[in-house]
Amino acid sequence: MITFKYPAVFFLLIIPALVFAYKVWLSRSRGTGLGSGDLSVYKKAVRKTYKTYLAALSDILRVLIIVSLIAAVARPQFGEEEQDTTKLGIDIFIALDVSGSMSAEDLKPDRITAARDLTGEFIKKLSDHRVGLVVFAGRSMTLSPLSTDISIMSESVSKVKIGEMPIDGTAIGDAIANCVYKLKNARPSKDTKSDKEEKNKVKSRIIILLTDGENNSGNIEPMLAAKLAYDEKIKIYTIGIGSKDGAPIPVVQNGQKFYMRNHDGTLVIPKLDEKLLQEIAELTGGLYFRATDEKKLKEIYDIINKLEKSEIITSKFTMYSERAHYPLFFAFVLMLLNFIIEYRALMKL
Repeated sequence: MITFKYPAVFFLLIIPALVFAYKVWLSRSRGTGLGSGDLSVYKKAVRKTYKTYLAALSDILRVLIIVSLIAAVARPQFGEEEQDTTKLGIDIFIALDVSGSMSAEDLKPDRITAARDLTGEFIKKLSDHRVGLVVFAGRSMTLSPLSTDISIMSESVSKVKIGEMPIDGTAIGDAIANCVYKLKNARPSKDTKSDKEEKNKVKSRIIILLTDGENNSGNIEPMLAAKLAYDEKIKIYTIGIGSKDGAPIPVVQNGQKFYMRNHDGTLVIPKLDEKLLQEIAELTGGLYFRATDEKKLKEIYDIINKLEKSEIITSKFTMYSERAHYPLFFAFVLMLLNFIIEYRALMKL
């Protein structure tokens, strides 16, 4: 594809046109030079004398030189259409419950192991996104900041276990608030130049919250934390883990396994606050899921992965390269040729 940066310059072509017309008129009036401008006149001029032929050729070269110089000033450019593709990734924070009740065995081999392993598998599918990890029990803790290094993230998830938090319990509000803060203040990726550019490259920000209980710890109410997420346009997907009937909490002492009991001797069966999880998801534009077994949890992760896809933006543009040196070189060759012709004509005098 060829174009000119200054096409208006071609109006100057009227100059060589006028010069050519003047030469034709002068040739007709004198009976020499270019003649009438058609081939018959040129042939007569050539037959007449060698000097007349050289003069006619020199006139043509001068016109071509002017045309070439005008073309160079117009700055011809050759262009090739190129395609620029930008992939808009997603910033994802996973908040994983590591309270004591996650040791219940209604998911195999237990809730925390199933959640940990399937979360690791889910993360491996997120190569186009940045992923972070928060764990929580009675408090919340950032285990890994946002990162595109999936191998490091997978390793971090594989090390998650119960008992790492100093206080047991279920601080859902603190976990959400922690994720919101990290997403809001996330630094740009290494391949971006500014926070503004990074925001343009992130399609959306989401939190995936996995818990098996009800909020009973922490400093921030869950719905207040959800409101913070809503204000930041952060979507929350909530996942309730555990069978519908619940399961007792195993406790191992001196190599023997017991089940946690209340003061009256009845088994402790943690209750899942589904209503709260539904309200959190609804407020922020996410969805609530119930993972009653490991197969269902895997299906939930697959659904979320399909819902939150990267967006690819393609823009087409044309890259131009300057080619003004072509007509300039052509003009130089013509000037050199014209000089030789005029020199030979002078030698014939």
